[in-house]
Amino acid sequence: MDTAMKRRQFLRLAGATAGTIALQPWPRALHAVQPADEPFKISLAEWSLVKSLKAGKFTHLDFPRVAKRDFGVEAVEFVDQFFADKAKDTAYLKDLKQRAADEGVYLHLIMLDTNGPLGAADKTKREASVEKTLPWIDAAKFLGCRAVRVNAYGDGNAGELRERIVESCARLADHAAPQGIDVCIENHGKLSSDPAWLASVMQAVNRANFGTLPDFGNFPDTLNHYDAVETLMPWAKAVSAKTGRFDADGMDLKTDYFRMMRIVRDAGWTGWVGIESGAPNAEGEPESIRRTRDLLIRVRETQKRCRPLFNGRDLEGWTTIEGGEWTIENGVLTGRHGRNWTTNPERTGSWLSTDRPYGDFRLEFQYTVNERGNSGVFFRSAREKNPAFTGYEFQIYDAPGRPPSKGGPSSIYDVAAPTKNVVRPAGQWNTVTILARGPRIRVEVNGEPVHDVELSRSLRGYIGLQNHDEKSVVKFRNLRLEEL
Repeated sequence: MDTAMKRRQFLRLAGATAGTIALQPWPRALHAVQPADEPFKISLAEWSLVKSLKAGKFTHLDFPRVAKRDFGVEAVEFVDQFFADKAKDTAYLKDLKQRAADEGVYLHLIMLDTNGPLGAADKTKREASVEKTLPWIDAAKFLGCRAVRVNAYGDGNAGELRERIVESCARLADHAAPQGIDVCIENHGKLSSDPAWLASVMQAVNRANFGTLPDFGNFPDTLNHYDAVETLMPWAKAVSAKTGRFDADGMDLKTDYFRMMRIVRDAGWTGWVGIESGAPNAEGEPESIRRTRDLLIRVRETQKRCRPLFNGRDLEGWTTIEGGEWTIENGVLTGRHGRNWTTNPERTGSWLSTDRPYGDFRLEFQYTVNERGNSGVFFRSAREKNPAFTGYEFQIYDAPGRPPSKGGPSSIYDVAAPTKNVVRPAGQWNTVTILARGPRIRVEVNGEPVHDVELSRSLRGYIGLQNHDEKSVVKFRNLRLEEL
């Protein structure tokens, strides 16, 4: 069975709370409006209707109305190609703004494609592109938008293009900052679809209002799209949910949206996620938008049920056992100076325990550990004796590339070896999901299934974080739990 199929089965089991609603097709007319406390908000990119616009089915001025009335979406993302000569046309912009206000639609951003190559080798051409971009920033401010998206197009090798894009974008960001406008680059082909290169541009520009617009689809097929989006999310100013074709269950055939949106959530993004769907013709565009919207809503409903287990501020809800040092900074929980751990089932060492036990659950978390560091996550464990033996321990150990074993990385310690070792090197964050329902235990690490076993030693107990020894430093973030 391939990995994609295993993940779909994993999600079916995870989404089976409250019946199977999380995996049933949503009603066609379901409204996409959400209250402020939703994990993310849904907007609509105008490019999703490019064929309809070009066919004259409606005009750019109609787009906010179409988004709200036809799709129940309350925020839109414009494309300058559909009003390319209007950046300085105050009357037109005023009309567009009023139409949106009449529909209760928020104008989120403008995607710029007609402004020219900001990385052109010819300085005169490059400066002309910057000058053509500046009025669009002003227009975005007038319309009440939050951002403009530009492209990293131009000439030369990676270093030469980076230098020119940095020069142009620093100027744009400085113009936009006093107006409260963000400037962002989308992975939109050529070098911009190299996440390492684009990240180097972010670091070089180094402006608070300058960032990325990660698009789920605009990467080479040879590149891991999930890792690429994860690389770009720290600078995200917007997010683009690219879709194409769907299966009978409403899942996108190219992108695992539950996995991708977990990456988005783990990066701390709670803003707008823009629908950018595709269809072979104008007649198919509305259905593609609805399918993408409904898939995003399904993901959002699943995310809502998985609530924070650690509040990111203090140890409320947790109890320290046998000492060790725990500190919290910027939402990250760090364990140091662990002590007293042995393999003796009768003795415990230093760990953090939840204040209450859990039976069936989905547990999400991220961790990183120092070089040669050791730690673990206990589940269904008792507070007395060694929690790795009264319940179970998901083993955290710095040994990337080591053959799987019952004591190695991602093992259920002393019980089951993982099917593969996919942990990242020391200092990099790993993403884990543990799904426990009755005796069945399923585990994913960095999006890969590594356990699907039945274990009956314990069906209920505490969840805990191990603080292993004096030399190990372990960090946790994004701890969330859904009781099943």
